Amino acid sequence: MRVKDFEEQLALLPAYWFPGQAWTIRVGAGGMNNTTRFVDVAGTSYVLRLYETHRDIDKIIFEHRILLALNKRKNQLPYRIPVPIELPDGGTVVQLDDSQGKLAALFTFTDGMNPTWVNAQQLLHYGEAVGQLSAVLGTIAVDLKPVYPPYYEIENIHPRCTPDAIREFCMHPPEPFFAQREELLYIFERFSALYQAIPSLRKLPHQLVHGDINGSNMLVDEEGHITSVLDFEFITRDLRVMEIAVCLSDLIDPALPKAELKRNCAAFYKGYQQFVDIKEAEMQVLPLLIELRRLDVFIHFLGRYADGVDPQGVLIDIIQNTFDKTKWLQEHSTELVRSLQNKQLD
Repeated sequence: MRVKDFEEQLALLPAYWFPGQAWTIRVGAGGMNNTTRFVDVAGTSYVLRLYETHRDIDKIIFEHRILLALNKRKNQLPYRIPVPIELPDGGTVVQLDDSQGKLAALFTFTDGMNPTWVNAQQLLHYGEAVGQLSAVLGTIAVDLKPVYPPYYEIENIHPRCTPDAIREFCMHPPEPFFAQREELLYIFERFSALYQAIPSLRKLPHQLVHGDINGSNMLVDEEGHITSVLDFEFITRDLRVMEIAVCLSDLIDPALPKAELKRNCAAFYKGYQQFVDIKEAEMQVLPLLIELRRLDVFIHFLGRYADGVDPQGVLIDIIQNTFDKTKWLQEHSTELVRSLQNKQLD
């Protein structure tokens, strides 16, 4: 489909939700994975999302069902979450009339900007926001099965990235990645360790998790107060503690001084634990699950490289980032857990 045709179809989408009404549609800042437009109707703004990562309507219906359930509990959250807008027929998804069958949905709009975590107080509020959402998600049950598997089912991350394909790439990298051979061997060692731990992970508490709460999926106002948590596209049933692992994975920057890094993580966890009581068994596997998040990102971008979506340089950066973070966790995991639990460090 030509670009002009694509934009023309996007411009016609609001008519599905607002038949007979006047609207305007504009381009604004959006996410990395999907096409985003902003629709204005009678003084109210909405977010139009065109799903680019898949064409699976069941995934979208599950996401929307959870968002509608969360909306019924909105008095339990001090910030907003996106609410899908119903079509006149009661549905929430429109399929574009094109050869690719792309899917679109309309959501409520919240103004704000993406946060940057620059001090412990902001990280405390970040943890509080995640804990509040986790507590509410733990109370929600719907009559649909999630389509996305838990993080630890790593064989399902990307269709091209089977365990054998990952092993082959890491153990015998193609020529453009010869310089990353040492890092890839180490990544595969961690991949193997994680695979061995899966039976024990299955026994830990599970619930609905957002699975991707970071600064790019949150909004704050001019004073830095969190106004919204966004992008529930990958919500699924997973390990409860995986929600924390995803957040801490972004906070672990091996380039930071160790004391500062641990303080940042401890500030986040202090906020989170005000709302969710994490058990000792969950805490002990937390470093492994932070590794899992990094391995998930590596496999995701390995798949994108295999699909021809990303160039070699993007995957090289991901390999280095994965190596650096998993190596740091192996060397400092005990200290990290102790700092989160406010125990005295050796």
